[in-house]
Amino acid sequence: MIINFLIIIQGNKMISNKEELHEYLQYEKERYGSHTNFIYYLLGSEKAIIWSYQKRLRKTEYYNNTNKKIRCAFSKIILHKKQNQYGLNISVNVFEKGLKIMHLGSVLTNSKVRVGKNCTVHINTALVARGTNAGVPILGDNIVIGVGATILGDIRLANGIAIGANSLVNKSFEEQNIAIAGCPAKKISNNGDSTWHKKN
Repeated sequence: MIINFLIIIQGNKMISNKEELHEYLQYEKERYGSHTNFIYYLLGSEKAIIWSYQKRLRKTEYYNNTNKKIRCAFSKIILHKKQNQYGLNISVNVFEKGLKIMHLGSVLTNSKVRVGKNCTVHINTALVARGTNAGVPILGDNIVIGVGATILGDIRLANGIAIGANSLVNKSFEEQNIAIAGCPAKKISNNGDSTWHKKN
C-alpha cells in the first residue's frame, strides 16, 4: 500500500553522520561504475562530472544535517556553482540513497520533494509544486524518471514505477512496479523499473 512506503520515507532521516555519508558515497559510486575518478573528470568524462556534482551534494547534506554551519556555507557555494554550470538544481535532502543521474542536463526539484532509494533520473526533468502553497510529489523506491518528465503537485508514486519520456504526472499512482506515460500520465503496462533496468 502507498501509505506504507510514505511512512518509511517520511520517517527516515537523510545523512546524519560520517558513516552514513561514506555509505551513501560508496553505494552510489558503484551505481555509476567505472570512469568516475579525478583523471576522467579532468578529461571531461560526463559520468565523472556528474559524480563530482553528486559527491558535493551529499557532502552538503551531511554538513547541513549535522549543523556544521561554516563547512555547510562553503559547501553550498561550491554546490551552487556546479548547479548553475550543469543545470542540476537538486535541493538537499530530496533523494534517498542510490540516486543515479543519467546525463548532464536540467534536473529541477522543489526543496520539499522526497524520493526513495535507487531513483534513476534523466535530463530535462522536474519535480515541483503546482503553486506556491501547494503540496509536492512524494516518490517511493526504485523510480525511473524518463527524459523530459514533469512530476507535479501533491501526488504520491508507489515503488518501482517507470515514468515515460515527456510525461506529465499530475495524479497519484498507488500500484507498484508499473510503467506510466503520457500527458497527463496513465498506466501503460505492468513493466516497471525492473524491466527498464534489464533493457538498459
